[in-house]
Amino acid sequence: MKFASFYQEYLNQLAAFKLALETISYEQYTIAPEKGIPYSNKILGILSKNQFEYENNKEIITKLESYVSSLSGLEKKEVSLRLKKLLDQQSLPSSTYSEYVDLINDSMMIWHKAKSENNYDLFKPYLKQVIEKKKEVLSYSKRYNGSNLYDLCLDEYEPGMNQEKYDLFFDRIKTKLLPIIPKQAKGTHLFDKNIDITRQQQFMNILCDFLKIDFSEIRMDTTEHPFTSSFSNHDTRITTHFYEDNVMSAIFSTIHEYGHALYGLQIDDEFMDTMFYEPYCAAHESQSRLMENHIGRSTSFWKALYPKFIEVFDEFKDVSFDEFMDAICTSECSFIRTEADELTYPIHILIRYEIEKKLLNGTVDYDHLNELWNDKYEQYLGIRPENDSQGILQDIHWSSGDFGYFPSYALGSAYAAQLYHAMSKEINVDEALENGHIEVIKDWLKMNVHHYGASKSMEEIVEEVCHEPFNPDYYIDYLIDKYVSKRS
Repeated sequence: MKFASFYQEYLNQLAAFKLALETISYEQYTIAPEKGIPYSNKILGILSKNQFEYENNKEIITKLESYVSSLSGLEKKEVSLRLKKLLDQQSLPSSTYSEYVDLINDSMMIWHKAKSENNYDLFKPYLKQVIEKKKEVLSYSKRYNGSNLYDLCLDEYEPGMNQEKYDLFFDRIKTKLLPIIPKQAKGTHLFDKNIDITRQQQFMNILCDFLKIDFSEIRMDTTEHPFTSSFSNHDTRITTHFYEDNVMSAIFSTIHEYGHALYGLQIDDEFMDTMFYEPYCAAHESQSRLMENHIGRSTSFWKALYPKFIEVFDEFKDVSFDEFMDAICTSECSFIRTEADELTYPIHILIRYEIEKKLLNGTVDYDHLNELWNDKYEQYLGIRPENDSQGILQDIHWSSGDFGYFPSYALGSAYAAQLYHAMSKEINVDEALENGHIEVIKDWLKMNVHHYGASKSMEEIVEEVCHEPFNPDYYIDYLIDKYVSKRS
């Protein structure tokens, strides 16, 4: 794509702000000393305000409104997307935005402390402030009509989505999956072993080699909550978390985050620094969930890796391959979303979605919000969290103001099922994995999904690749087939 010099310079300046902000944020969660975080937060606040004021310069917006009419094709789409974002926040005072950023930085720091101390009351006042400030920020949007705060949140993470559409989506989940979960959620004790971190890291090297992770473009660290940061299509950082009493956790979180990383690495060079380099959340989650579940939990994936797995972890030397596969594909009603099996996972998202609606619609009692969380787990999964760290404090999203993000996890999982169905028709996925040729899968994803970035919506990509519109029944049928039909 070719842009006028003023717009290219605008993109370059925004890219410089973005790189600085993301680098500081990444280091805060990985290598920065704890006592230095308050100062880093102060600098983040200053940089964020400067970035916001530069991005929303009225003269530039006026030039863009004139410039867009002279464009066509991808250039026009890029500038139109930029204008949509700018016009949404044009009326937002930079002082209000700066206050919001400062609050978010403080909130995330307190969330880490509250989770480690299992203390919802410590986090509660910050959660209330974040929600009220989020509402204030959203109220400046030109699309705000007085009653659509949560719809604006949902649209931020997946354009075009709203409560009406998500209600229909989750009603299908509830109707078709909830009735079968009690019969299928049998659990397993196969992995109830303490495995030292050193050996887990040893196997991680083997896993990364199998995935053909290029460490000249990827860095891996550890953190409390695994995440991915794509700085460019040649610089992506992923994190994982090792648990001595859960050897599979770091394995699957790494495969998941690598799905995110691969997406960022395989976007076309020409989209760097544009709106197209930032695919929306459901699109990104479709790739991480596809990699983690359809690839990483498949029989063919582990046929290649299981011999090396038992070499490193001799605690499993008497476990047959079939027993191992049955264990990693067993359903169990559990408390932690990131550790949930595929069948119960969308229920974890459903619970958060229903609570978020109350939070943004102002119908929640903060003093008993942790109890509401626990009540919903008991209602839908038949289990009740024993403490706040196991319950309402387990996710970082609300501390960072990411309301509306959670539903995209379930929607992304549904996109993944339909895309995988199409991919398996075109290439022999099992043969590629059994022979250690994961690049066949990566190349298919690049050609059919990744290289577009956000120049196409995931709904558009699904329809082109699958030759039919998005259909969540692919996801539901996949889960029923995996957890019911093949086990009956």
